[in-house]
Amino acid sequence: MGDRDKTRTYIRKESVVFLKTNEPFGGLSNMAGGYPIHVNGLRILTSEALYQVCRFPHLPDVQKMIIGQISPMTAKMRSKPYRKDSRPDWDQVRVRIMRWSLRMKLANNWNAFSTLLLKTGERPIVEESRKDDFWGAKVVDDGDTLVGMNVLGRLLMELREQVKQQGRDAALDIAPPDIPQFLLFGQAIEVAVGLPTPQAAEVQEQGSLFGADTAIAVEAVADPAPVVPAKTVNQAFRASGLPWVPHIPESWQVLRNGRLFGHRVETGFPDLPILEVSLRTGVRVRDMENLKRKQVMSQKEKYKRAAKGDIAYNMMRMWQGAVGPAPVDGLVSPAYVVVKPYDEANSSYYSYLFRTAAYMQEVNKFSRGIVADRNRLYWESFKQMPSLVPPRPEQDQIVAYLRAQDAHIARFIQAKRDLIKLLTEQKLRIIDHAVTRGLDAAVALKPSGIEWLGEVPEHWEVKPLKRWVRLNARTLGQKTSPDFEFRYVDIGSVQTGRLVKELERIRFEAAPSRARRVLRRGDTIISTVRTYLKAIWYVGEDADDLIASTGFAVLTPGKSVEPEYLGYVIQSSAFVNRVAANSIGIAYPAIAETVLGRFPVALPPTVDEQQAIVARIKTESAPLDDAITRTEEEIKLIREYRDRLIADVVTGQVDVLGWQPGPEDAVDDALLSALGDENEDVTEEEDGDGED
Repeated sequence: MGDRDKTRTYIRKESVVFLKTNEPFGGLSNMAGGYPIHVNGLRILTSEALYQVCRFPHLPDVQKMIIGQISPMTAKMRSKPYRKDSRPDWDQVRVRIMRWSLRMKLANNWNAFSTLLLKTGERPIVEESRKDDFWGAKVVDDGDTLVGMNVLGRLLMELREQVKQQGRDAALDIAPPDIPQFLLFGQAIEVAVGLPTPQAAEVQEQGSLFGADTAIAVEAVADPAPVVPAKTVNQAFRASGLPWVPHIPESWQVLRNGRLFGHRVETGFPDLPILEVSLRTGVRVRDMENLKRKQVMSQKEKYKRAAKGDIAYNMMRMWQGAVGPAPVDGLVSPAYVVVKPYDEANSSYYSYLFRTAAYMQEVNKFSRGIVADRNRLYWESFKQMPSLVPPRPEQDQIVAYLRAQDAHIARFIQAKRDLIKLLTEQKLRIIDHAVTRGLDAAVALKPSGIEWLGEVPEHWEVKPLKRWVRLNARTLGQKTSPDFEFRYVDIGSVQTGRLVKELERIRFEAAPSRARRVLRRGDTIISTVRTYLKAIWYVGEDADDLIASTGFAVLTPGKSVEPEYLGYVIQSSAFVNRVAANSIGIAYPAIAETVLGRFPVALPPTVDEQQAIVARIKTESAPLDDAITRTEEEIKLIREYRDRLIADVVTGQVDVLGWQPGPEDAVDDALLSALGDENEDVTEEEDGDGED
């Protein structure tokens, strides 16, 4: 292995590390919006799209499709089916193409991009990647160390040195790479900005990535200030006067919400459907088949009417995104505020704006309360908040564009979820066989005496579950300190042996009344409601700060039980199916913990044998676990990209006025539900009356 191919080791605190585009140095990423590039008279929105286009000089239709994507992530994804048709020398020329793409990014966005490069100082520039150690570097050990070839980071360091040595002349160093068939739509790619000077050519040779690396002094320097993203070139910009979006298109206004919305307080409509707010997908009609919810709705006269198109938000959770337009006339909890849009406001546009990270931070500033966790955004405060006001036709265009992109993203997420489901089913087959037959295929079997359990190895013991475990051994008491802080595990956090979302940290004072089950490492939790959805999790991590909902039964294994083996038994199809068969109810079937404890369970008599079975399961399912983790990461990244895209579009940093929907941009409202959390329909939600 030559020097050019060696991996490098980087220390996070000594480096400029970027991962997400909304980070201070996120503009270094190829996925960053706001850095358009002009090639052969065409405007290409990102360096990522330009790089992908260069794969297919012989496929102009594919190039056109890539350029037509507004988002870099979509451009990348849409190119994937054609990767097998990449130019035959792609692996040999891709680094040169990437170097040129970055120089084009600099030439077309000199002020913003050169400023960003120079703000990195002398520190190594590193792209953090969870799966690619060629272009980036992967996190190892405790997270403070990154290891990889980091080719993109090294190219950026190379470009930084050119900027330092040449100033603006560095922007001229963008002659097309000397490679054959460097074409766009069948025409040779030409650069009209200028030709490289002799000085630039000399620096390029000296600082070449795959000659000797640019010398980098590794030393700690002060963290740089956030950089204002570059703006699109299609519009003139002006200062907004707002700290969370310093520059907006010249034609946009900034007005207080009281100029855009009126306050609707209407009660006494008992026949209207009940609405609820999803943190990801907005307002929707609530499923009222849940008997517990029916009981909560006994005082419907207090519920507020929201007309179709009104915006409803949860006073205590708007800072998390609990806001959206009503899809139909309906009722919302007294804990919600309902606002009706005036003619100049498209409620869907403002729903997108209100759910951006920057705006939700502003919500926190305007919220009021004695305890921070219980702060509320009342109408009187909401109406004082400033918001952006694009011309109404532009609002409508933004909504149409974002809904089309949401449809593409939803289809992507649904496909990934289907894949996870398939992989999970394969893993469950491994588990089912191991916890019912053990490791020895030739072992003699005996009738378990339980019809649904069938035959088990003859040396295994069959006992009620409560003989193997303690049920709900620890409970958080009412006298717990109000300041006690913990991570809360609700039903929507768990699915088939894994956590599916980051756990929220809350204080006891602000916690739901259901947050009572104390967890410890080695416990297994199983939902006692709709158990067929397999909200089951073995707690294999330190759990001193974990509290679970009372919707779970917590199983603490005895001394004769290997904790992880118990977790696999509870996940097995035989056990889950038996729980489901004994649950009571139609829409939301549930099982009593006493009934659960009486279920017979067969276990090997020794911990050693249980541990051996655990080891076999983990070995055989490791490739499936890795595939599930990678797929979940893809879902996480596309969601992060969606958040960034929405933020850029609704604040005018990305111009979509020229966008026109195509045949593939059709929006299926039912499909958009995939944008939410997979278990969101069973997420427990507290109703309130709006008072402490």
